[in-house]
Amino acid sequence: MKLRFGSKGGDEVAGLEQSLRDLQTQLAEHQKRWADQLAADPSAFADLEPKIHLTFKQLADHCSAALLAHAAQLPACADAAKKN
Repeated sequence: MKLRFGSKGGDEVAGLEQSLRDLQTQLAEHQKRWADQLAADPSAFADLEPKIHLTFKQLADHCSAALLAHAAQLPACADAAKKN
């Protein structure tokens, strides 16, 4: 079973290991951008904090999808799907 983000036409969820590497890369990019933004304007923190929370929520959603895709490949999940 292949899982996709958002809809049937969305990006396919990568394997667990690749997804975690992608999340780590994305987080590093975000952290640099946030640090640069705060260095340029420390008063931007009030606007930046909700964006940080949203980013972590989105990263958690991607992590959850990767875990689900991984579990879907396991025999126990395939057996359960056959029973339904």
